[in-house]
Amino acid sequence: MHSKGPNIINLILHILLIAILLGGAGYYIRQAYADWSAERAAEIARLEYERVLAEEKLSPLEETPKPLLQLEDEAAAPAETPTPTASPSASPTPTAAPREIQPLFQELRQQYNNDDIVGYLKIDGTSIDYLVTQSSDNRFYLTKDIYKNDNVAGWVFMDYENDVSKDDLNTIIYGHNMKNDIMFHSLRNYQSQSFYNNHKYITFNTIYENATWEIFSFYRTDIYFRYIQVLFPSVEDFFSLATEMKARSAYDTGVELRPGDRVLTLSTCTNESEETRFVVNARLMKEDE
Repeated sequence: MHSKGPNIINLILHILLIAILLGGAGYYIRQAYADWSAERAAEIARLEYERVLAEEKLSPLEETPKPLLQLEDEAAAPAETPTPTASPSASPTPTAAPREIQPLFQELRQQYNNDDIVGYLKIDGTSIDYLVTQSSDNRFYLTKDIYKNDNVAGWVFMDYENDVSKDDLNTIIYGHNMKNDIMFHSLRNYQSQSFYNNHKYITFNTIYENATWEIFSFYRTDIYFRYIQVLFPSVEDFFSLATEMKARSAYDTGVELRPGDRVLTLSTCTNESEETRFVVNARLMKEDE
């Protein structure tokens, strides 16, 4: 009479092996779906940006209203000088008017029902072509897409300490290094200087203004280098950091920093360890450059 013990053990082992294989397959299926979902969301966002931009260009331009002081000067007549009235105290300092959000971004915010949208980032010839979001911390968009749905690919987002309504000296944008060439995977290509030579410029338009940025440095670093510092005690402290950024570059870009420069920093994981990053730094180009 044959023992059934070994047969039962073999059956249990086969069941466990099948369960492990199915579990592994399930992980890769979920990962593939998340990548596809993120890529699809990115493509929709890209097409929406281009559509709204095209519609805006087709719209008739409104005449820019003249400043109030200019209108007053034009209306002034030398006929009669008004009697000045005594002022009991000094006139209060006028407060700056709030900046107007560009119509393009007003429509995009409505389209996505997401007021976290703060800009648009593009590097020609790469897959980096995204609307940029910002949350109250640097964790939310690590696992959320532009619709605020769960997604392991996350989204491209600005550091929570930055303020697009101000001229921040160092503006930081993060994105995951995803293997299917979405989010910030393309940043790894800057390890090659020939790639840099063909992709020197970044478009980063905020909800308030459009701008072009010139890359001056690329490097791999650990998280202990404070390249993501946003607030500085002085301009000198900022320029010291910017100088260190340039010194760390993997190659000489030939781009020199100038007084008054502002920096755009793109950061992503290297996928080599949890504490290493690929970093691209660019300087804001002036209108006459």
